[in-house]
Amino acid sequence: MSEDSVVIILTGIVAVAAFFLLALASTLLGAFTGWLVGLTPLGTGVMKIWLGITGIECDLWELGAFLGFISGFFRSILKFGDKD
Repeated sequence: MSEDSVVIILTGIVAVAAFFLLALASTLLGAFTGWLVGLTPLGTGVMKIWLGITGIECDLWELGAFLGFISGFFRSILKFGDKD
């Protein structure tokens, strides 16, 4: 195995690990934000809207974690506003 192929393999492993770590970080940040919103009067309104749209009852930290994961996962894949 040449030195170039080892560098390419290691770069790929680091890129995949970073992809999943960023999605995990977004999930944790979303859960924390949802928990914080749940402590305010705004949380009741957010839950009423979520329940009206989906019919799924959950805690706001769970909703935040879900939305944080989705946004973190797709942020790594899709790039909006990049007109190059």
